[in-house]
Amino acid sequence: MAKNILLLFGGVSGEHEVSCVSAKFIEKTLIEAKYQVIPVYINTEGNWHYQSRVPDNPEKHEINPCFLHRHSDCQIQTTDNKFPVDFAFPIIHGTTGEDGKLQGFFEFVDIPYAGSDVLSSALCMNKYYSKLIFQSAHIPQVSFIKVEKHEWTKFPEKIINNIAKDFRFPVFTKPASMGSSVGISRVQNPENLNEAIEHALKFDDLVMCEQGISAREIEVSILGNFPDYKVSIPGEIISSHDFYSYEAKYLDTNGARLVIPAEISPDQSMTIQELAVKSFTSVQGCGFARIDFFLNKEDNHIYLNEINTLPGFTPVSMFPKLWEQSGLKSVDLIHKIIQLGVEKYKQKKTLKTRRNG
Repeated sequence: MAKNILLLFGGVSGEHEVSCVSAKFIEKTLIEAKYQVIPVYINTEGNWHYQSRVPDNPEKHEINPCFLHRHSDCQIQTTDNKFPVDFAFPIIHGTTGEDGKLQGFFEFVDIPYAGSDVLSSALCMNKYYSKLIFQSAHIPQVSFIKVEKHEWTKFPEKIINNIAKDFRFPVFTKPASMGSSVGISRVQNPENLNEAIEHALKFDDLVMCEQGISAREIEVSILGNFPDYKVSIPGEIISSHDFYSYEAKYLDTNGARLVIPAEISPDQSMTIQELAVKSFTSVQGCGFARIDFFLNKEDNHIYLNEINTLPGFTPVSMFPKLWEQSGLKSVDLIHKIIQLGVEKYKQKKTLKTRRNG
């Protein structure tokens, strides 16, 4: 079993601060689980710095440049020290951490890591292309279309008219490849579409427009490597805002309330768990994730919203709390995530490559 755990946190995305809070909780849990933790903070410019501990305040991190490399084994190299690394645990939410880029780097230096691989990470990060996969797997979703920047700059009025014709208001606009509700707008009428799409295009060249519905937000956590998964009991997010926005998640202390288990029927709970397995299977997900659903208040139809392959991992985050309420304590949860990463790595090593002959 891996012993020396590289804990990567921070990053260049808009979820930098959330990543740092997640890392503090994971570090504490790893220590309780008797692992040796090697914390590395990535600042908002993308520079890596080794930390003796995860800082309480990321603005007061230690300035200690480092890099990960492979010689005879994988190591974190600082100016003065080397630290052997057996396993990488990235908890960098959003861009460059959750989108396959970091996972590809781990594959390149040949080290096992927590979570989904390059392909499933990239797919789940891109809301539009993941929806095409879910659509092909016949998983229910709300109606959606894409808006590409190059088309928007030429035909904004045509795009607005098409959305107004094909959708009921309100609709939601969102960057295709951002997390934590960054760049998302709830649009009440066609007159506000221009501003909302322009806002989303600040974060991505591909924007999603989705049909808004009056819905409850139900979430489950999932563990396992393709195709064998275990799903937690469902929980519900009850937001005090118009929707579960970035402000509701992180800036307003009364922005949302978690209800675990969700107050839904046994049949609804079973359907959501089955759809979670089906959706994670469709992208060949690995390790762990949180999967979000909508439960329509008007007709009780269930729709898949999205898969988060590196969900929030703070003491109050839904992912660990769902597992805790499902009977899996944080220490055991961390053990399982690392075990799954090692198993995925060993399975890939059985495949024939030029490296292993």
